[in-house]
Amino acid sequence: MFARHGYANVAVADIADAVNMGPSAFYRHYAGKAELLYDVVDAAFEDTLARLPAATGAGLPGLIRVLAANALDNRLSGVLWQREARALDSADHARLRRKIQQANRWFAAELSAARPELNTDQAELLAGCAMAVLTSVSFHRLTLPRAQFEELLAELTLRVLRLDPDADADPTPAPRRARCSGRGDRLIDAAVGLFARNGYAAVSIDDIGAAVGIAGPSVYHHFPSKHHILIEAMQRGHERLRADLLAATDGAHTAADALRRVTDSYVDLALEQSDLVTTLIAESVHLTSGPLGREMHVAQREYIDDWVALVLARNPADSSTVARIKVQAAQMVANDIGRTPALRRVPGLRATVRAACWVVQESALPLA
Repeated sequence: MFARHGYANVAVADIADAVNMGPSAFYRHYAGKAELLYDVVDAAFEDTLARLPAATGAGLPGLIRVLAANALDNRLSGVLWQREARALDSADHARLRRKIQQANRWFAAELSAARPELNTDQAELLAGCAMAVLTSVSFHRLTLPRAQFEELLAELTLRVLRLDPDADADPTPAPRRARCSGRGDRLIDAAVGLFARNGYAAVSIDDIGAAVGIAGPSVYHHFPSKHHILIEAMQRGHERLRADLLAATDGAHTAADALRRVTDSYVDLALEQSDLVTTLIAESVHLTSGPLGREMHVAQREYIDDWVALVLARNPADSSTVARIKVQAAQMVANDIGRTPALRRVPGLRATVRAACWVVQESALPLA
């Protein structure tokens, strides 16, 4: 329920009803909803840590098969951690973060052992990209037969781990016209940063006003509600994505060229405006069912549909489901690296992330 509706939108009574008990019975087990959220995420992390093999005997392919199976078994853990764990208090959040860091360090160490030619930064960056591919399944409900899904997820992850990072490559993103910076624009920018860091539900109008140096009630001179600020932020984000997609397809000579341009433009957005991308991905659960909310959901679906069409044009042998899984994996790589400060310092970051997002969208390759 937390994954489907968002933590803030689920009441204790909803949880109790789902297991056929009264709210008072819930409190005999948990002091509150946050305590339950912690247990849910912690149990998934503990399961992941328990499965990390000391040695697979099969090199990277065998290792990645184990991780792919675990990602599907704990499919909701990624969205609960990245989107909902912001609701936890700082101590609980820090405890969970340490477990994530433990798994990431283990993964980077295994990659370094398998590929000793990589330096520490390169191993950590490729491991981060690969973990993003694995956790991408948490953000969609696409399904395949289990064996096929494991094989595809393992294959896409292994493609990333086999990349050769180029520390000297540093492509320059296309220049963009600056947006005007009136008070309404500054309110939106401030709100997007707060939404990304704390979650939409935890941010108040007073918080948004304070971020630009005005009283909370003054925000209503510019926007009728916090929800309207979220809608406006999302509209701007989707306008940017749509403009990039149209520019990429209009200027492309082949299907592969169009797909590459769209992929690169998305990576650039995720690296340059990670708070905006986080809001687009994580806060859509808070869109209401009114006309503006429906419009945003339609815009999201249409953008993904158009990107999937480019993958299918490039890889006609892919099914629509496989193409969508690839697109989701590419987006999650860009999103995760964009909001991971520790990786942003790695030389050749943009080139490596672009390459990782591209390689997961190529045609099927044997896992070997």
